[in-house]
Amino acid sequence: MKKVMTLAAAGMIALSAPAFAGAYGDAVVEEEVVVVEEAGSSLGNTGLALLGLAVVAGIIAASDDATDTTE
Repeated sequence: MKKVMTLAAAGMIALSAPAFAGAYGDAVVEEEVVVVEEAGSSLGNTGLALLGLAVVAGIIAASDDATDTTE
């Protein structure tokens, strides 16, 4: 009878061990990482286009042959 009680006690201890695995402390919740990308300025692209247009207009104005061939 003593062996049966010892085996029963050992069995109960073995079965209850997984129930206490881990701690009873609060769960650690890590903050979510948020990546914020700054919006690009649309004025930068527009300014570059206007500069290109000004260069093209300057080239056209400089190459304009306004010679008066009518006499």
